[in-house]
Amino acid sequence: MTDEPCFHRLGGPGMPSCRVVAVDIEYRDANGVLHDGELIDPETEATELDLLRSVAHRLGVHWGEDEFGWWSVLPKAKITDWVVWRQDDNGQRYVVERNLNEQDAELMVAEMEASAHKQTYWAERV
Repeated sequence: MTDEPCFHRLGGPGMPSCRVVAVDIEYRDANGVLHDGELIDPETEATELDLLRSVAHRLGVHWGEDEFGWWSVLPKAKITDWVVWRQDDNGQRYVVERNLNEQDAELMVAEMEASAHKQTYWAERV
């Protein structure tokens, strides 16, 4: 369990997250590729919003509201607007994975190109 203070529902945007237990896990994505991950389990009384605040906090996301409206700041490496594509021998293009950061997208392309499949792979920011 983390030592972070609990989030209280009456708090403002970007308030501390709820208490969570984080467990290191391995999981397979939709293509069967094994990844390291972290299972985040919030305290019993936590709401969905509490959990989302905890996840955002762990990712380094800061947000708030001012006279211009809502805003959010996050580390560039966490931006997940990259897509990995595959083109088969017939010229058909398929999405392999969405919502990746640039580093993970390029790593996936390198792994796919090193595999037995000799198709074309590339990463693209959307």
